[in-house]
Amino acid sequence: MTRAIEAQTEQEDLDFDLSGRSEPTDVLEPGTRPDAEAMHVSLRRTNRGGEDCAEVYAHGEARLNDEAEKTQQSVLLARVTERALTMFPLVSASYRPAFLTPKYDELTTITVLGDEVFPWHLPEDIDDFDGMLDDLPTGFGRHAKYGLGFRWEYRLIPDAILEIEGVTELVIEPGDGASVELPKFKLGLDRFAAIKRSIDSITNRARAQSLRDRRLLAFNELLHEADPQKFERRFAKVKPGEIYELVKLGGRSQNRSENDTLAAAAVVCEDAAKVAANQPAELFKLKSVIEHVTLKQLILKIEEMLTKNLPEPKWQAFFKANPFVLSLAFAHPVFLVQEQAYVGGTMLKGAGESIVDFLFAQHFTGSLAVIEIKRPSTPLIESKTFRGDLHAPHKDLTSAMAQALDQRYQLMANFLAKSHDPSLKNTHAAAVHCVVVAGRTPATVEQKRSFDLFRHSSKDVTVLTFDELLEKLREILRLMSSTGALAAQPLGVAEAADDQEL
Repeated sequence: MTRAIEAQTEQEDLDFDLSGRSEPTDVLEPGTRPDAEAMHVSLRRTNRGGEDCAEVYAHGEARLNDEAEKTQQSVLLARVTERALTMFPLVSASYRPAFLTPKYDELTTITVLGDEVFPWHLPEDIDDFDGMLDDLPTGFGRHAKYGLGFRWEYRLIPDAILEIEGVTELVIEPGDGASVELPKFKLGLDRFAAIKRSIDSITNRARAQSLRDRRLLAFNELLHEADPQKFERRFAKVKPGEIYELVKLGGRSQNRSENDTLAAAAVVCEDAAKVAANQPAELFKLKSVIEHVTLKQLILKIEEMLTKNLPEPKWQAFFKANPFVLSLAFAHPVFLVQEQAYVGGTMLKGAGESIVDFLFAQHFTGSLAVIEIKRPSTPLIESKTFRGDLHAPHKDLTSAMAQALDQRYQLMANFLAKSHDPSLKNTHAAAVHCVVVAGRTPATVEQKRSFDLFRHSSKDVTVLTFDELLEKLREILRLMSSTGALAAQPLGVAEAADDQEL
């Protein structure tokens, strides 16, 4: 297909009316035949209230006022005076049950005002009346036999007005206003024209997009399927500004699916370098929001897990997925070397292998550290005092500390044999640090004092409770919020609400 033929085909497709019709457009619904929608109409000149006018009537057999049988009816369709053209739009298709009833339900009247400069003239017959309709703003029907009112594509205008209870008349007047004075809705001609142009623009964009999508479908399902090597699959292009428009809509209506969210994240990842170069401040805002949301979710997850009696493997899996939490046990930057690390100790029969829950290393010096994870329910001190108000350390705690010390010994003794492991590159075992994460913070002052007396007496093993790790995370979150690191409100994060939840 040549470019000229392509262009002609595209233009024909865009010009083709959605209903599949050419003329007359008027107020017909898509897919209907003009002759099926037409009704018999007549005009007569009369005088009402001392003012000359012309009235148009529609005729036909219809059931009015819930009558069981159809009867011949004559229903007022329009009235013209020099001051106004008043239409009473009717359903014009005789095959419809609603034939000769108001087309727009409670909105029974549409009045277009004339003025001193351009008064309405009184038509002599139906042809003269139809000719007069050409003076109506674009968007109205041009033939009385099709029931008057708006063209089909602008039916959303009365649909919107009908959401106001009590409105029965639409008045089209000069200006750009839009107001309600029950039972009237007043609409300025300029605003009506602007609404119509916008509807036309949206319709044309939709038709153009529909044509592109159909062509894409035909290509992929035919040529690509027949010869994938020669005809690579084609994908729709996103025009500049389209994502921006979607985000603006999304700010008012949070109705995005999980796939929408993943797609948005993928777009940001792909364009991260461009954003960093052109809008570094926005990238920093995004980073702050992500860090804050991630940290908040991390806190909520730990709080939820602490309400359950989870076994050690569950906590080990959590810390494996979130090693940042364990890094808070150190005063210096660290990184995770290995979880469930084998550090030695195998006996001749193959038993007794020493396994560290987590092996960390100091970021700058490479000094190794072992972390042993116990359950939050692990008792830290004896429940009974043995002298005054002093509580002795619980055997479960001392056992965990001894286990960590043994792992350190095994690591140091076997490090040379394991140092060829790539994960241990640039690390050393000269001063291995030991950490035990176990239990919850004791309840009473006496219990806390006893716990601190014991754990701080150990220079080789640091003991941290789950509560202390959790509070470290909360403190970081508070610090991020108070220092303004989350000045990213344009991105739509309601941080004040988040803080209240915490």
